[in-house]
Amino acid sequence: MTADSKTGLPSYTRSLVEALARVDPRNEYWLYPITWHSLPPNHRDSVLPKARNFHRVCGRWPKRWLDRRWQQGDRKRLLGPPPDVYFSPFHNAPDRWLPRLVCVWHDVSFRVHPEFSTEANRVYCEDQFDRSLRLAHRFVTVSHFSKQELVRAMGVAADRIDVVHEAADPLFRRLGDAVLPPRLQALLGGAPFVLYVGSVEPRKNLATLVEAYAELQARTRHPARLAIAGGSGWKNSAVFDAVERHGLGDRVRFLGFVTDAELVALYNACALFCYPTLYEGFGLPVIEAMQCGAPVVTSRVASLPEVGGDAVRYVDDPHDAKALSEALQQVLEDQALRQRLRDRGMAQAAAFSWDRAARETLAILERVVADDGLDPADVRMGEDERGLDDGFHALERPPEGAFRWMMRRGTLHLRPRPGDRALRVVAASPLPEQTVTLIARIDGTVVGTGLLGHGPRPFVFELPPHLPRHRRLDVELAVNQLLPPALKGGDRRELGARVFAAGFVAG
Repeated sequence: MTADSKTGLPSYTRSLVEALARVDPRNEYWLYPITWHSLPPNHRDSVLPKARNFHRVCGRWPKRWLDRRWQQGDRKRLLGPPPDVYFSPFHNAPDRWLPRLVCVWHDVSFRVHPEFSTEANRVYCEDQFDRSLRLAHRFVTVSHFSKQELVRAMGVAADRIDVVHEAADPLFRRLGDAVLPPRLQALLGGAPFVLYVGSVEPRKNLATLVEAYAELQARTRHPARLAIAGGSGWKNSAVFDAVERHGLGDRVRFLGFVTDAELVALYNACALFCYPTLYEGFGLPVIEAMQCGAPVVTSRVASLPEVGGDAVRYVDDPHDAKALSEALQQVLEDQALRQRLRDRGMAQAAAFSWDRAARETLAILERVVADDGLDPADVRMGEDERGLDDGFHALERPPEGAFRWMMRRGTLHLRPRPGDRALRVVAASPLPEQTVTLIARIDGTVVGTGLLGHGPRPFVFELPPHLPRHRRLDVELAVNQLLPPALKGGDRRELGARVFAAGFVAG
């Protein structure tokens, strides 16, 4: 994640890692430049603090050897044993058993505003959320607004969610005499400019900003230009069409991706920063701009009032180009207002700190690791699979209920509840009756066997008295016979049984 540009999620991840290195010399940290899902070509560019307790997984292995192991599917050897807790800085949940998993959800725009996303991205986000809901022990959001959205739109229980505000990177600061680098001077000249920072995509509402700017030009002929810094996202043709329709090609400048130094200079040099977004989980550019002393105009929507407080000029309806145009004019023409917004903005930004965010995140991770009550006593496929480990294929959801194909054997890690006396397994096989035997072992001890049938069938195996009840137990399910090739229809997977649920019960 941190090998990518310092925008959005990469910026969040990099800042948090660097802050954790500053505040925590005690715990051991393993950074995964590759994951269970991908081997990015630039993974060696990922962040690695100099602190002695921070290490990079696979960091010293030759690239050719690493690539070959990845292609051979040797993921467990590459990534090593699971950590005490795995922290995913966004909504991606690794498809691997982890003793503890904490996932960050920045926003749920893919569900609330699917029109802002491509269909491929929407499907991916829905799939990742579904997986994290089944596998994560806790969620973190970056604003109280995002927490409310997770509860309202996604049905997550509020008591599974913690809020940790992000902050602006310390590199964003007020400069005494900001000078734009030559590349930007050539694009913007010496005139004042209104700045936007972020990707060019529908959620950011840039078409309305261009309309507001065009109206401002028609009404006042103000010399300020409009500078748009950020990469091109998706569904953004309306933005470029608006620029062409109003004949603003010489006054609206698309700067593309900018470096950290260029961005700091832009925030410091702009006449004002405008962020007309329609939906935001936090709104990091607003904090960055305020920390650099830029007056801010933004929308009174989503998380923005939580982030901006009373330090910014709000527009109540982000679709109202006339109101946005008037807000831009008011700030551009009122020097006292600009100075007031600068002073308030810098004070507001100071209330957000990455070191504090790191300490709050660390407290969540330590609390999660220490909580034995988070160990599940059962696994219900498609609902709660936190105890699911190795030996299972992807989830399937037929009418008879969600299940996973088990290979010849599958492993779960479950902790009995007080009073639990048996292991209950719901499983099936497409083979005829009396042909496939299910064998259940707990910590290496066979606790029972049963013959699988066509449909889901519950099996209850009494727990031997010598098995411990105070810790997590290794539960292994196995079959004596695999599905023959003639019945697999070209499926090359190793197929043993369909498992619907497994867990401890009172008996």
